[in-house]
Amino acid sequence: MAAPYSQDLRDKVLAACDRGMATKQVAEAFGVCRAWVRRVKQRRREHGQTAPRKQGTPGVRKIDRDRLAMLVAERPDATGPELREMLGVECSDSAIYAALKALELTYKKKTIHAAERDRPDVAERRAEWKSEQPELDAGRLIFIDETWAKTNMTRLRGRAKRGERLIDKTPHGHWKTSTLIAALGIEGVRCSTVVDGAVNADIFEAFVEQVLVPELRPGDLVVMDNLSSHKRARTRELIEAAGAELLFLPPYSPDLNPIEMVFSKIKQLLRSLACRTRDALWRAMQSILDQVTPNDAINCFKHCGYTLHVE
Repeated sequence: MAAPYSQDLRDKVLAACDRGMATKQVAEAFGVCRAWVRRVKQRRREHGQTAPRKQGTPGVRKIDRDRLAMLVAERPDATGPELREMLGVECSDSAIYAALKALELTYKKKTIHAAERDRPDVAERRAEWKSEQPELDAGRLIFIDETWAKTNMTRLRGRAKRGERLIDKTPHGHWKTSTLIAALGIEGVRCSTVVDGAVNADIFEAFVEQVLVPELRPGDLVVMDNLSSHKRARTRELIEAAGAELLFLPPYSPDLNPIEMVFSKIKQLLRSLACRTRDALWRAMQSILDQVTPNDAINCFKHCGYTLHVE
């Protein structure tokens, strides 16, 4: 950035203007452009100042970066203007963002956890489960869960020219919801089924009896979350009659269920496929499940803290 004109030149230009010289004549006399002469006159008229404006990013040196980092740790979703107000400094938003960039604090999507995890009873049960995780043989674990899918799913982001909205179409009045129930072991998806609408205790029990139990092996540990529809006495009886054991995850703990990662991938792919009929949606879900490899499953297990015991 070029250095500003000297104060001496500014004073001489303003003095010439005060003597009645026209802007064009002043500019030619001092070898400057007419626009600059007008800006100097305007600055004196509006602000009573003749000195040049300070150059550089305004306010950067005023920002206490250590305090800024502390504020972000306390309120990670605070906006630039909110952080400026909390700091109590006079600076531009761009100065705040420059300081955040220097601190390598980037803006990103939140990973949301249930606030109920902080309850003492839930925290205790989660801690107990995690302490026992190393003793659980991942090779025997079968995780069961369900997830929904709709015929109005579509990608939520795309590209358009700057300043233009990105418009897409998806059904709003006529769409179908389906529910996928699946069981994941380290070898991949052990079994699955898709039903219309939501899952209740009757449907879940039928899945266990007709789909899951034929795939169980003696010694399997069947793990599911704490939904009431999973807790029928007969559901447990069916699993135990197959020589397997039933375990329930702690409440509010999808992070301990590897199949949640598979479901997340399924929904991402379904959004890209944008299936608009129930049959197409069901075929797509089955096709995606068939692509889950043992390596994919093992990585999901490891991510959730489970260990594969090698004999």
